Amino acid sequence: MKDISTVNFIKIPLDNPNILEHPTSMDLSRPCILILGGENTNTQEWARNYCITIAKTLYLNGIQDGLDIYSACYKLRDRNSDLDRLNLFREFRDTKSLFDYGNGLTMTDITYMNQSYPLSNTYPNYIYDVLNFAFIPRLIGRNEQMIQTKKIKENFRNMIVYTHCHGTYVLRMIEKYLNQESNKFTYSLQDMYEIEKSILAINHAPFAPLEQCKFSALSFTSASDSQINYYNELSYYMRISPESFKPAFFGPKFGNVMITSQIKEDITKEHSQVGLSGDPRDEHMLTENGQILFATERNALLEGTRAMLAGKPIPAIPKLIHTPDDEFDFNYFKALGQQICIKLGIKTR
Repeated sequence: MKDISTVNFIKIPLDNPNILEHPTSMDLSRPCILILGGENTNTQEWARNYCITIAKTLYLNGIQDGLDIYSACYKLRDRNSDLDRLNLFREFRDTKSLFDYGNGLTMTDITYMNQSYPLSNTYPNYIYDVLNFAFIPRLIGRNEQMIQTKKIKENFRNMIVYTHCHGTYVLRMIEKYLNQESNKFTYSLQDMYEIEKSILAINHAPFAPLEQCKFSALSFTSASDSQINYYNELSYYMRISPESFKPAFFGPKFGNVMITSQIKEDITKEHSQVGLSGDPRDEHMLTENGQILFATERNALLEGTRAMLAGKPIPAIPKLIHTPDDEFDFNYFKALGQQICIKLGIKTR
């Protein structure tokens, strides 16, 4: 079946969020936040909702101008996004771990996938649309002219990527493409490594493997989120445990992820990013764990954005993973993560 999936984009200037534009290219001179939402972001309204959430978060915390917000609107058509994600998980997992961690997957399912859908280095069409809109122009100048590595890193530092659910899969596929095609851009692997580290990605409820990410990525998720299949290892361990886990940080082996148990009073809303803005009217919807998790995620977005607007490097993880009221700091979350790993017998190296 021919792949006719596509992506369109909308744009909202932060200083006038009532303006809705339909850009065909990015203004690389302007700092921006690129939102890659869930697979159901298939209407302008859904895409705009993401923009408003991010704009509200920035506005309530003193950032009111100086950047644009873009959001992807998918047209997946006949493309099976669940199969796409499973294929990506298969690249990062052996058969046993897929069976152990997967939500309802059986060995028969995985054997069938391995036989009928062999892994390949092809990409959905809509991945190319995202690449060509937001990433390739930052790598290659007009008329395909080379750009100095220093300038490329500045280009990528001028964009923060915020993902939700399937959007993390999209970002990881872009990362895969950039590494596979680094020779095409005539940049060395070391150059590409430094370029990718210039991208700050903040992932909420990510439906993708988190380990071995080459971007400067942080993820925030609930172990009680039943919409995320093919669970990451930590989610799996925490879901089968009856204990209520406080928010904790788990390092590079696990993808630099903050994870906790139930974050919403209504567990059917567990997958939603509502709560990010810090609006007091949303607090009643969150558990205590949810309030802490969203406080750290919000802080990562705000600190990353402030540094971007000031032309500074991406802040270190301890500065990003921090609650503004100083009640909890990075060392607290890291120590709690180490304690949980010891208790559950999870190897951290």
